Amino acid sequence: MKLHIESSAIWYPDCENGTPLNAILSDEALPESVWPKLAFVPAMQRRRLSPFAKIALYVAHQVNQNNDEDMPMVFSSRHGDLHKTSDLLGELALDNELSPTAFSLSVHNAVAGLYSILTNNKSAINAMAAGQDSVFMALVDAYARLKSGICNKVLLVHVDQALPAPYDEFKDEKQIDHAVAFVLSLDESIKSSFNLKFDAYENTNRDNKAPRALTLYAWLNSDESKLDISSNKYRWHCSKHV
Repeated sequence: MKLHIESSAIWYPDCENGTPLNAILSDEALPESVWPKLAFVPAMQRRRLSPFAKIALYVAHQVNQNNDEDMPMVFSSRHGDLHKTSDLLGELALDNELSPTAFSLSVHNAVAGLYSILTNNKSAINAMAAGQDSVFMALVDAYARLKSGICNKVLLVHVDQALPAPYDEFKDEKQIDHAVAFVLSLDESIKSSFNLKFDAYENTNRDNKAPRALTLYAWLNSDESKLDISSNKYRWHCSKHV
């Protein structure tokens, strides 16, 4: 699969102060997350947004703010807005009534839907969740949509937060709040491109590596020509066109 990157954007803790991504990936102690302001979102809507929604909308806006055309979207997240879901489960355990607003914004495709409403984007949206492979499976889905000829560009947004405390025992990656976005196409005139291949792989170890989306983004913005990265089900092989 050969994908061309028309534009890209990222959010991670302290990125707006210029802290390099590699420093975040290598440091054990992470800076506190300060969520983006989202001036482009109306105040009434902004007050309802969770941190998860804010960082997803931030990168989507950054990567697509100069584009007026409708664009199909692939929204990817391993856990979704698990902080909101965890709070809702806590309320259920206490036999409390659930907030309809909180519930409606907790579903996996809620943020993608909000973005389509804010931008009046009427194109189709796919919502993905594939464990450690979520961002890569989103790339596969985007490629399939482009290759089918249905569209000539796809907006891909991937977002995840550090797990809430009750889920600490399930950690198998370094926990970093993050979001990335790409506008992808098959346009050969776009110089920024890479090949993606994968094969089956079985690994039950918890390697506690950085989230795959951040590793991919760091590689795309490095001088390295190849990236091989494994999950617990696949090996992903990335190579740049130079």
